[in-house]
Amino acid sequence: MEYIAHDLLQLKEEAKLISYTPIPEWVEHSLAKAPFVVVRRAVHRDSLIPVGVRGERRNQRFGAFVSEQAVKQRIRPEDLVSIFQNGHFRNMPAIGALKEVAIILKDFAWGPTGSVGFEFASGAEVITTTSDLDILIRLSSYLSVEQAQLIVNQLKECPVSVDVQVETEKGAFSLVEYARGEKTLLLRTVYGPSLVKLNQLV
Repeated sequence: MEYIAHDLLQLKEEAKLISYTPIPEWVEHSLAKAPFVVVRRAVHRDSLIPVGVRGERRNQRFGAFVSEQAVKQRIRPEDLVSIFQNGHFRNMPAIGALKEVAIILKDFAWGPTGSVGFEFASGAEVITTTSDLDILIRLSSYLSVEQAQLIVNQLKECPVSVDVQVETEKGAFSLVEYARGEKTLLLRTVYGPSLVKLNQLV
């Protein structure tokens, strides 16, 4: 099974984090409440999956690794769209904004990441009234700058700030940055960020 950035992984009870630095105390507490981690954009080392653990505070994020044997379930952001459409969730601005986003992005493979994605997958109540909405678009065909500009302008009408990352086989980029139509763009890859020309993304 392939594990890529933003995948949410439910860990088995006996799962152990593998870290090359000391593990903070809050990590064990967080995993006890919600045994879910997020796949990081990093090189898979020794067949281990790079993951991130989120804590209760915004600054509590810890990077580690897990083995494939530790994974009970993999949930991709786009899997969460049907869960949202068929379920009942808390009355939060970021969740409410998903209805508008679903209309705007109806022609794309997309899904929520960040706190909204984590809450949908794990059931842990991590969304607050001030949470932004993080979205991933999984790009399978060419996206013109004009299309990107249209989407960005439509998303500005949403009641919360919507941050969209566009995923390609080569890496990920910000939809807002792409919509500016500048000659170069910051591409996030497993080897780190890289400046690329727009025509290299096609």
